[in-house]
Amino acid sequence: MIDMIAMVSPAMRYIMLGIVLYVALRMLVALFFKKTTDPVRAKLVNTVTNEAVSLYERETSIGRNKKCDIVLPFDTISRLHAVIAYRNKGFVIFDTFSKSGVSVNGKKIEKKAYISNGDILNIGGIEYMLHEAKYKFIKDKSPLAGRPSYGVTLLLIGIFNLCAMLLNMFPDGELRGVVVAVYFGYIALQWCYFLFATYVLRIHNFELEMIAFMFASVGLAIIGSMYPDAVLKQLVAVVLGVVCFCIILLVLRFVDTMKAIRWMLAGASILILGVTLILAETTNGAKNWLSLGGISIQPSELVKVAFIFAGAATLEKLQSIKNLTLYIVFAAICVGELFLMYDFGTALIFFFTFIVIAFMRSGDVKTIMLVCGAAAIGGALILVFKPYVASRFSTYLHVWEFMDEGGYQQTRTLIYSASGGLFGLGLGNGELRNIFAASEDLVFGVVCEEFGLIMGFLIPLVYCAIAVWAVINSGKSKSTFYSIAGVAAISMMLFQSMLSIFGITDLLPLTGVTLPFVSKGGSSIISCFCLLAYIKSIDTRSFASFKVLPKKEGEAK
Repeated sequence: MIDMIAMVSPAMRYIMLGIVLYVALRMLVALFFKKTTDPVRAKLVNTVTNEAVSLYERETSIGRNKKCDIVLPFDTISRLHAVIAYRNKGFVIFDTFSKSGVSVNGKKIEKKAYISNGDILNIGGIEYMLHEAKYKFIKDKSPLAGRPSYGVTLLLIGIFNLCAMLLNMFPDGELRGVVVAVYFGYIALQWCYFLFATYVLRIHNFELEMIAFMFASVGLAIIGSMYPDAVLKQLVAVVLGVVCFCIILLVLRFVDTMKAIRWMLAGASILILGVTLILAETTNGAKNWLSLGGISIQPSELVKVAFIFAGAATLEKLQSIKNLTLYIVFAAICVGELFLMYDFGTALIFFFTFIVIAFMRSGDVKTIMLVCGAAAIGGALILVFKPYVASRFSTYLHVWEFMDEGGYQQTRTLIYSASGGLFGLGLGNGELRNIFAASEDLVFGVVCEEFGLIMGFLIPLVYCAIAVWAVINSGKSKSTFYSIAGVAAISMMLFQSMLSIFGITDLLPLTGVTLPFVSKGGSSIISCFCLLAYIKSIDTRSFASFKVLPKKEGEAK
């Protein structure tokens, strides 16, 4: 059996690379070329001029600002006066702290009010009547609109995992039953999620999940070849990640409840990081791991989910200076605690994500520049009063001068990753795997060496493509909450990928962060699947995530 596997292993290298290329590129094509359905749900008709404005399932902003969906250039209208949104119960109008207020049928509303067909809205002295429209599903007729066969995609991912299983099932010359069980269990997990999401969650588009499963498969293959005893833990983490992904998708359907729990999560995040700061032992120069009952977790990975949740405010709080100030304080405490833990990589990720969220919520470049300036001053003060912090980055851009000391990991990564060529040396045949933290911080180098530079370039390009897709589609999402959370989540993943890839190649200082979905680590993989739920919330295609379902018409095909 071992001799047979050795004979076919060179062919497996090309099969595995081909599967990853096909799955990633096919899913990206489906994301970009299958258009979103954006039906008109109602019209606002001016009672004086009879001019009509269409209302969609996405939120419609009304104000004096030229960036609003409905621009009313009058003195009685605030910069952002009101927002009309479509919810499961129907349309709802929010008064976003306007000066002259909003009235419905002659009664001034406090914060929000549900509206229905024929209601008269008075927005800063301008009257509109709501005319609800019958839902009409518009079928996408573009040439590339056809949904890919997810069953075929899962079969291909299954073949990839079977190849990895064959290459990893005899690590010491004897059959490892647990390795075989893990790979079959992972294949079963993918199919279980596919069936559950299709028939229970009523999701019919799975491009993002397929990419996540594919990248997680690459990570599981590498981990299985290095640490056969650790693949079971990684599988358990993936299972927990998928479960959390489904739970978050269900929670996000009720966008109106977000305000009630976001600050609870913010307080819990500060508390968890504080406990970690006090109780964690220093590991590899940072105090970022807690050991609970023999299980090690990295709390900062889980706090990422709450950090974005708290930042993506409900729409009636948007552009509120008071609310943004509270979030600045929350972000500053989180980043400060991470700095005190010496977890500089995660601190940078949190700060970058904060900048994205703050800009999307306020649109105020001056405020963002002020915050960045304050952060730069704070960083400079840290380097002045704690110079040993700077010593951790002393080898940056000088790794070849310290190739047997501080630059050991980067120089070996540069040497071995290039030795794999375009198609790689094959799973298990690399040398970088023998370097410390190869399956965690240096996993990108392992991918390049054993799977080839083609796959090495593919992974960051996929993250970049998803980020572009998220930005393009964020304006059409059902809620501003989803827009901010989704863009922030993919920005966090993309920036983390940059720190991981550029850090080990000496283009940026080495901060020791993981590559999303690929690196070994239970906390990391759970966090990645949770963040994926935010990204999926942007998808406005029919039955792609939790789009409002048609009430009377048949289901979209």
